Amino acid sequence: MKKLIIIITIFICSSMMAQRGKVATMAPILSKGYYVNLRGDTVLGKIQINPPNTTDFYEQFFFQAKNAKKPKLFTAKNAKGYGFDDRHFVAADLNAKKLFIERLATGRLRFYELRVSEKATNESEMETVYFIKDTQAETADADLKKLKKISPKFYKKILKPFMKDQPAIWDELDKYNFNEQNIISVVNQFNSYYSQK
Repeated sequence: MKKLIIIITIFICSSMMAQRGKVATMAPILSKGYYVNLRGDTVLGKIQINPPNTTDFYEQFFFQAKNAKKPKLFTAKNAKGYGFDDRHFVAADLNAKKLFIERLATGRLRFYELRVSEKATNESEMETVYFIKDTQAETADADLKKLKKISPKFYKKILKPFMKDQPAIWDELDKYNFNEQNIISVVNQFNSYYSQK
């Protein structure tokens, strides 16, 4: 009996030591999606929707084509954008680094978000950065066609030139409290005036 207990104990200890160097990873969960290659072609397939860190969506994605067996890694250097489950990401040059930014509102005004983390493993240290651009800016306001970073402290002042054609909508914004959902709503309301044309 003692020999059996010793053999079982040795077996358990040796198997535990063999697992020590391995990190447990979750199996990839894939959802219907697409990506846009550098030529502008949309390729349908599946996107991995459970990366190890949620900020990975802004740096890279895994895409599995219809007939492929394994997902392939893409970055903003080899894809113009991608999307899945009503989430859409586009490549952008930010501070000399190509990243993906998530499009939160579409139309004349485009509102984007980028989530970055100081430490790749600590999501509580995540920072969200917002951007806006006007796709139909006139020649005098050509600067508005470029991505403009929105500071949560002075966001109303930053948004004013973008919404000068609809000042009543701009007045609806609370100048003290930055709220992502309110800005999305205001941008969508602004865009609704231009989608009817």
